Amino acid sequence: MRVADYIIDFIYKKGTNTIFTLAGGGAMFLNDAVVCHKKMKYICNHHEQASAMAAEAYAKTKNQIGAVMVTSGPGSTNAITGLMEAWQNSIPVVFISSQTKKSQMIPFSGVSSLRQFGIQEVDIIPIVKPLTKYAIYVEKPEDIRWYLEKAYFLALSGRPGPVWLDIPSDVASQTIDPKKLLGFVKKNIQDYNPKASEEQINLVINQINQSRKPLIIGGGGIKLAKAVKEFIELVDILKIPIVVPEMGIDLLEFEHPCYIGHGGTKGDRAANIVIQNSDLILSIGSRLAVPFTGHEYDKFAPKATKIVIDVDREEHSKKTIKIDKLIISDAKYFIEKLINKLKSQKINSKNSWLKKCQNIKNKYALFLPNIENKNNEINMYHAVDAISKFSKPGDFFITDAGITAYVCAQTLKFKRNQRMIIPGATLTMGYNLPAIIGIWCAKKNASIICITGDGSFQMNIHELQTIVHHKIPAKIFIINNLGYLAIRTTQKNFFQGRFIGEGIKSGVSFPDTKKISEAYGIKFFQIKNEGQLTKVIPKILNHNGTVICEIFCPEWQDILTVSSKKMPDGKMMSLPIDDMFPFLPEKEMVEIKDYLS
Repeated sequence: MRVADYIIDFIYKKGTNTIFTLAGGGAMFLNDAVVCHKKMKYICNHHEQASAMAAEAYAKTKNQIGAVMVTSGPGSTNAITGLMEAWQNSIPVVFISSQTKKSQMIPFSGVSSLRQFGIQEVDIIPIVKPLTKYAIYVEKPEDIRWYLEKAYFLALSGRPGPVWLDIPSDVASQTIDPKKLLGFVKKNIQDYNPKASEEQINLVINQINQSRKPLIIGGGGIKLAKAVKEFIELVDILKIPIVVPEMGIDLLEFEHPCYIGHGGTKGDRAANIVIQNSDLILSIGSRLAVPFTGHEYDKFAPKATKIVIDVDREEHSKKTIKIDKLIISDAKYFIEKLINKLKSQKINSKNSWLKKCQNIKNKYALFLPNIENKNNEINMYHAVDAISKFSKPGDFFITDAGITAYVCAQTLKFKRNQRMIIPGATLTMGYNLPAIIGIWCAKKNASIICITGDGSFQMNIHELQTIVHHKIPAKIFIINNLGYLAIRTTQKNFFQGRFIGEGIKSGVSFPDTKKISEAYGIKFFQIKNEGQLTKVIPKILNHNGTVICEIFCPEWQDILTVSSKKMPDGKMMSLPIDDMFPFLPEKEMVEIKDYLS
C-alpha cells in the first residue's frame, strides 16, 4: 500500500473516524488516500484554520484524538492558530501536512538559509515545533509506522497535546509492505504517566480530615484523564464544595449539591467567595492559570493550604501562587486510589461548611449586573439566562471570545450531561462555527447551541456553508452590541475614550446578519427587546434545522469582573478575586467573611 494510505488507515484504526481538511495540490496523494479509504469520513472546510479548530472541538467532544490534513505552504501555516489551541488546552490532535518532494525541501537542501525551495514550500517543522509534543519530517517511507506510533504515544500520554508529521509528496506516493515496518518501542512509560504514591494519598486524606473548610478545584485535566465518572463518585463521598476553572466548567451540573460555581477573574461571585474563605484547596487537573487565580497571587485563598494534583510539573514551576504540596500524578489514577482509601476510612463531616457555601451560591451565583434600561434593551445576562433555561439536558454549548464568552461562563446553569466546548486558554475569536462542525462529527445527534458575538461571527463566517452543506441543525445566537465591547470598554476606562477598531465610528463595521442568513439559506430570527426572549428562544431551540438568531444588546454594558480600585492617592490597587465589580458594600463583604469563618 502507499504511505498515504497507511497514514489514513492508521488514524482510522486508532479511533478517529473523521479527518478535517481542505484539498490542495501538494496533498494530492493524501487527499486520494482519504477518498480510497472505505470507512474514513472527511469534512472539507473553507479555511485550514477552521479544519484545525474543528478537529480540536471533535477531540474535546469525543475524548479521542482529532485529525487534520493540510496542504503545503499557506495550507500548513493557516492551521497554526488551531494548533495553538490544541497545545495550550492540552488536546490531542494529529496534524498531517503535505510537502513538496524531498529534493526541493529546505531541510534536505544543505542550505539552511533558504526562504523557499520547492513550489508552495515552507519549512513548517521549526515553525510548529514549539506548539507540539512531537513534530517531524518523514524522510523514509519505511519509517512511517515508527513515526506514527511515537506521535500517538506522545500525544496521548502524560499531559496530552498535538503532534505534527510533515510528509514529502515523494514519500506519500511510495509503496510499502506494512508487515515489514518497524514499530515504536515505548520505554520508561512511568515517566509519561506518573502515579501518586500511597503516602501522598494518605497525606491528602489527613489534610481533608484536619480542615474545617475544604474545597476541591476540578480542572479540565479530569476530562482529559477520562475520569469524570470517578470524579463525581469522589465528590459524592467527600461531600465538600466544588469550584471549577473554565476548562472544568461542565464537570458537574449546576444543581449538584456540592457544586458552587466557576471561579476566576471572570468567574462568578459565589465561587470566588468560597475560594477566598477556604482553609484547604485540593486542585485536581488544573494548571491554576492567572485568569483563575487573579493577578495578585498572594491574595489567592490566603489562609488555605494548597495541594495540587497534576500531571505536568513544569506548569506549576511558574512563579504565581505558593503551592504547599505538589503531587505529580495522572488524575484518574489519583482519584481512583483516593476513592478506594476512603471506602475504608471515615472523613469528618463538612456538612456545616457545605451548607454555608450553598447559601452563598444561592444568594450570589445569580447576582448579575444591571444595565440602564433604554427602550427595553436586552441585558446580555438576561439573554444568555433565557437560552440556558430553555435548553435541554445533553445539549452542547459553544462560545468563544470577548464579553459574550465571559457572560456565557458566568450565566449558563448546566443541566444533566450538558457540555460546553470552548477555546479555553486562547479565547480565540472565530472558534464558533468550526466548533459546531467538530462537535457534530463527534456526536451526530448532538443538540448544539452556539452563542457568539457579532465580531467573532465574522472571523470564520465562510464555515456557514460547511454547516449548510452537511445540514448541521445548530442554533447560532449572535449578540449584536455594535462591535467589540471588551475592547471598547478597555479603551474607555484606560485610554480616555480614544477608540480604535471597536465599532463603526472607529473603523469596524458589520454586514446585515439577516442578509447573510438569506444568502446561506438559513432560517433567521431577531430579538430586539426583553419581552421577546421567552417567546422566540423556545421556537428556535425546537426548530429542526439550522437557525441564526440575532439578539440586539446595548453598545455599553457592565459585566461581573475582578477589577482594580483607585486609591485616594491616585494609585490603582489590584483586588482579590472575591471583590468583584459591581462591588458589594464593604459592610456586606465583612458579613460574608464572618458568616463563613
